[in-house]
Amino acid sequence: MIFLFGILKLLMKILFTVLLIILILIIIICLSSVSAHISFWEGKFEWSIRYFGLKLLPRKKISKKPKSSEKDNKEDAYGKDEKQETEEKPEKLLMDAVWEKMQKFAKRMDMAGNALSALPPALRCFGNALTWYAIETDILIADEDAADCARKYGLMQIIFQNLFSQTGNLMHVKRKNIRIQYDFIEDTCRYNFRCRVKVHIGKTIIAGIVFLWNYFKDSTQAKKELVSQKL
Repeated sequence: MIFLFGILKLLMKILFTVLLIILILIIIICLSSVSAHISFWEGKFEWSIRYFGLKLLPRKKISKKPKSSEKDNKEDAYGKDEKQETEEKPEKLLMDAVWEKMQKFAKRMDMAGNALSALPPALRCFGNALTWYAIETDILIADEDAADCARKYGLMQIIFQNLFSQTGNLMHVKRKNIRIQYDFIEDTCRYNFRCRVKVHIGKTIIAGIVFLWNYFKDSTQAKKELVSQKL
């Protein structure tokens, strides 16, 4: 009996340490962030996603081996047989097909409506999980017509001012260097932009939970209203 109690005690200690390690890993993951780099500079688009300094995306492309001719022949034969089978199947009546598509469309519209109603509170939570930093722009508005150049320059200033004033209320914006210039001599514009984004994993999970909670709450409420209307 003493031997069995000793084995049980050892197993309980192992189970406790495993659960403790899993809990610590979950806490570390929730407190950590994923960083993304987005750049469109001198006509070249680049992006990357890193986690703990390790590059997750984009991955290197693996060259695929060409398929053998025998396999292609088998696939062609199988495709021909499948086409013959589908041609032999009787077609559905037009009204039945239209009614089925209408039912599917109505279900999708209900799901989309519930998702849209649940989206604003989730977006507010997700905005707290985002941090934009190292934002840099190098924009040159060039036009030989001074009036058009001034109009485009003013429009670009308004776009960026409204962008950062609106997004500043929803998410954290740090270290921005906005450079917008104009030139009446050159005829080619220049648009360069790059930034880094940090996404807090724990706050993102909370935003997902908020979205699912509001989505299921709205969907159950809509079902109750439909049942009450039928009664």
